[in-house]
Amino acid sequence: MLDPVELRIAEALQIDPRASWRRIARALGEHERLIARRGTALLASGRVVVAGVRARGTGILLRAACHPGARLAAVEALAARRDATFSYVLSGAYDVAAEIWRRPAPGQSPYTLDVSITPGLARAETLPILRYFRTIRGWRLGVLSQSESSALSGGPADAFPEVSVPESGSAVDQAIMDALTADARMSAEELARRAGVSESTVRRRLDVLRETNQLSLRAIVEPAQAGLHTEALLWLSTAPHLVGEVGRAIAADGRARYVAAVAGSCQIVADITVGEPHELYTYLTESSWAAQIHSMDISLVAGARKRGGQLLRMPGFSDGQPVASS
Repeated sequence: MLDPVELRIAEALQIDPRASWRRIARALGEHERLIARRGTALLASGRVVVAGVRARGTGILLRAACHPGARLAAVEALAARRDATFSYVLSGAYDVAAEIWRRPAPGQSPYTLDVSITPGLARAETLPILRYFRTIRGWRLGVLSQSESSALSGGPADAFPEVSVPESGSAVDQAIMDALTADARMSAEELARRAGVSESTVRRRLDVLRETNQLSLRAIVEPAQAGLHTEALLWLSTAPHLVGEVGRAIAADGRARYVAAVAGSCQIVADITVGEPHELYTYLTESSWAAQIHSMDISLVAGARKRGGQLLRMPGFSDGQPVASS
């Protein structure tokens, strides 16, 4: 569990993953030496990971049932995919879920995702993502005041646009993105050395990459580290004309980490985090949007092997190591 100071630093990094310790200290009204010491230790421990994720092609959600005893093998195989941004073990009707980004060859459909050779999968369903209402880039721990958050704000709350963005062909841009997918707080000096350009060029190109949504920077915080021990994926069905209204309503609630409209047997997928199971029950039964839902499947997240393109520690596996998306 993160302590109160660590939670505040973590949310500051959620808002601006590249904010200097000095800027964070000023926004939070704390001493710079304290924030630098605690923040550096927090990142070194791996309890908060700051990394970049590329927007590349078409997003597809996968949910699958596994053969008996094969959940861990399946979630590991999905996490090992370089085009997967997350890979979860589930409890419920489905055993695993993953988000995969597809950039097919010219003339090939982005929706031809073949997971038949994935170990452990008995039955799988793919749900193409039509629109994001929230990604984990827009999720906040909710411990900072409005004034503290405002002092750190300055970029878009969410990462990916509604349509795919062509990946830059510049060698400089590629070098910057390669470095930041592993360590999003890498200094401009080091980025300039790797890309073979000046620091001012690095800063200018990084601004362009972020503004055009080719690169999203995010602080990855395991919800349980903030006392949010109950995480659920909701698979929701509603009338077509209500998808936008319901999706926006769910995304407006701080308990939603991720909300997307999808094509398939359901229309909306939402990742909800709360402290205890009874809080999830209250959320589901008392939310205003619930009256507009025709049907709902609930999958509890039993473990996350990968979030935001980064491998994480999970019981049954060796220590996670960052995986650069490409």
